[in-house]
Amino acid sequence: MKKLIVLLLVCTLALPLFAGGQRDAAPAPAAPVVEEEFDLEALIEAAQAEGELVAYFTSGRIDAVGNLFEEKYGIRVRGTKMGDPEQAERVIREVDAGNVQVDVIGFEDGPLLETQLIPRGYVQSWVPPDLKDVISEEDQNPLVFLWQPRIFGYNGEVYADGSPVNNVWELTEPQWKGKILIRDPGLTPAHLGFFASMITNHQMLEQAYVDLYGRQLVTNEENAGWEFLKRLFQNDIISFRSDSDVGDAVGSAGQTDPPVGFYVLTKHRDNAAKNLSLTTMQGLQPFMGYALPTYALIVKDAPNPNAAKLFVHFILTEGHYPWTGRDIGAFSSNRTIPPHPLNEGTWDEWTQKLLPVDNVQAMRMRQDIMDFWLEYGAN
Repeated sequence: MKKLIVLLLVCTLALPLFAGGQRDAAPAPAAPVVEEEFDLEALIEAAQAEGELVAYFTSGRIDAVGNLFEEKYGIRVRGTKMGDPEQAERVIREVDAGNVQVDVIGFEDGPLLETQLIPRGYVQSWVPPDLKDVISEEDQNPLVFLWQPRIFGYNGEVYADGSPVNNVWELTEPQWKGKILIRDPGLTPAHLGFFASMITNHQMLEQAYVDLYGRQLVTNEENAGWEFLKRLFQNDIISFRSDSDVGDAVGSAGQTDPPVGFYVLTKHRDNAAKNLSLTTMQGLQPFMGYALPTYALIVKDAPNPNAAKLFVHFILTEGHYPWTGRDIGAFSSNRTIPPHPLNEGTWDEWTQKLLPVDNVQAMRMRQDIMDFWLEYGAN
């Protein structure tokens, strides 16, 4: 428990700087994207004159894409894999100190980004003008460059006849006690947004309960979303440090009574590499998981602003490959880039199966949900 509390403190380190975790907070809206003239060749020349780029990204693939960028443009990329809390802390300290080291970030904590970092001017979206017609308006502000489904999955070797769970309320039943694996919510701000979305979209959980049990839900909680989370947390779900740990435990070969798990679809690339049998719970009602965005932002007073812009353009075009072309599980926000053939559908098809997350609402509810997790789920 002590270890978990430390991890939670690390995850929320940046939040007290903004007082952004309260339900009643009223953050400013994200700043609008600035319109400007665009000349790609001129941008390339200016970026090459700067000669380097510093990037913090939540994905370890920053190394691969950085190498591709350097090969194409001759601009050195110093990329570091870094979690959202550390990114936020570093950006805030660098900007406030007037000693900015980083140019561009790849960031997943949408609520913190949209309610604090953008409105307070620490980072900004820049949408390449020549790509605005192929990126939906919803993905432009803040700019999303990558989408991933984070979904429930199971061991297809053991459950060869199909998913052992067809309705999320089944996960609250005794047969799954201690057999549900997730990435630690204390390390995963996006999970808290997902939980908030369950609460605000509680009607679908009410209907799913009726569909499964044939009777109305009775609860002393505020709504079906809170009741579902309480029952799920109390069913001794087990938390891990990473999606990879969850995927390995769920999909490993030779099990007789495997758990089910909640992880990003990209972990299905390990089926071949690690001899796993991860299988998606297609058809799970009323949702399979949530849509996880990764945002690309340019830091205020970036020392290499032109290289930062060129890098954003690159990862929205041919530089998408390390994420969306090499392996299963991710989708570019550039709709002209085809999905991986093993992605089990297009992104438009996936969005019908996933809960969207309202970043502003998620931030307002974050502390309440974290407290709920500590009370009923943390162990």
